[in-house]
Amino acid sequence: MPNNEQLNEELIRFLRQDELDYPAGAAKFGAAALPLLTELINGNDENLAVKAAYLVGYINAAEVKDIITSAASNKFTAVRVAAAFGAQQLKGADASAVLEKVLEDNDPGVLKVAMRSVQSLNLAKNFKTRLSKIAQVQTDDTIRTIATSLSK
Repeated sequence: MPNNEQLNEELIRFLRQDELDYPAGAAKFGAAALPLLTELINGNDENLAVKAAYLVGYINAAEVKDIITSAASNKFTAVRVAAAFGAQQLKGADASAVLEKVLEDNDPGVLKVAMRSVQSLNLAKNFKTRLSKIAQVQTDDTIRTIATSLSK
């Protein structure tokens, strides 16, 4: 059994790859990786933070909801996109908590992924008011169109 330092080094090597198999990484590292992944998400290396946020979304553990919810307010836009995507891996109220945050984001990329997550989880009815507002105020045609169709 590798010690924490070895596990952390192996995880960092995994995250530094150009193309990642997130489900395989989640299966390999599991919940034991969550403390380091959280640290990376909150760190200053945007590339590692984004990959860590995506990987967290594939790990099945109770702490994942809090990590993804926190990532939804990250300073890096790409991490917030990863959080919006990660919401798809959560259930019910946990997914809704993340989606509430990312649907308030002003970045078009975050909003697009957030709305895709809302759609894939069939939660549009829970966010009708917010989606209607997005449809009214957004200048991006694609976002306006998606928000309009979801808010009906």
